[in-house]
Amino acid sequence: MENKDLREKIIVLGVTVGLFFPIRIFFSAYVSDHWLGSLGIMSSLAIFLIVLIKKKKLGWFGIIFEKQMRKTVGGKTGKYLIGFAVFFLIYFGATILFIDRGNETYVNDKEIFYLAIMKEGGYNINDLSSYELIGPKLIAQKEFQNFEVLGKIDYMFSIAYAVMNDMSEGWLEHVVMVMFVEQIELIGILVLYRNIFRSAKVQVTN
Repeated sequence: MENKDLREKIIVLGVTVGLFFPIRIFFSAYVSDHWLGSLGIMSSLAIFLIVLIKKKKLGWFGIIFEKQMRKTVGGKTGKYLIGFAVFFLIYFGATILFIDRGNETYVNDKEIFYLAIMKEGGYNINDLSSYELIGPKLIAQKEFQNFEVLGKIDYMFSIAYAVMNDMSEGWLEHVVMVMFVEQIELIGILVLYRNIFRSAKVQVTN
C-alpha cells in the first residue's frame, strides 16, 4: 500500500467516524433516548454525503472519498467489511441482552456483586461465598440442565455487563445501543455504497 493511498484511507476513516459517531451520540443522548429515535440518522448523513460528492461540492475530500470507496467498499474488501459489521451487530446485540438479563433475571445477584465491588452495604468481594447468591438460572431449568457451561456463561456475562453498566451510570448500555443501531445502518450503507461505487465498473486513476 502506497503512503498516499494509506493517508487517504486514514483521512476518509477519520472524517467519517468523526462525523457519524458524535452526531449519533448527541442525538440519542439529547434528542431521543430510544434507539428507534436515532435510527436513520447515519443513513441520512451517508446519502447526503453521496449527493454532495456527486455534485462535486466537497472538493478534494470528495475526490479521495469516492476513490477510496471504489477501491475498498466497491471491491472484495467491502464483503469483509459487511462481515465485520454483522459480527459486531451480533456482539452488541448480545451485550444488550446480557445487560437486560443482569438487571432482570439476576438483579439480586447483580446488586450483591455491585455492592461487594464498591465495598458498600457491608459487602466484600472476598466474602462472596458467604452471601445468598441465586446463581445461573438456566441450569435450574430441566431443558437446560445438560448445558451447564452455557448457563455459567450466561450468568457470568449478565452479571459482569450489568455491574459495569451500573458503575458507568447507564452509559455502557447507552453507547452499546448506539453501536448496535449503527451496525444495522452500516450494513445497509455498505450495500448501498457497493452498488454505487462498484470498482469493476469504474477505473480508478491517481
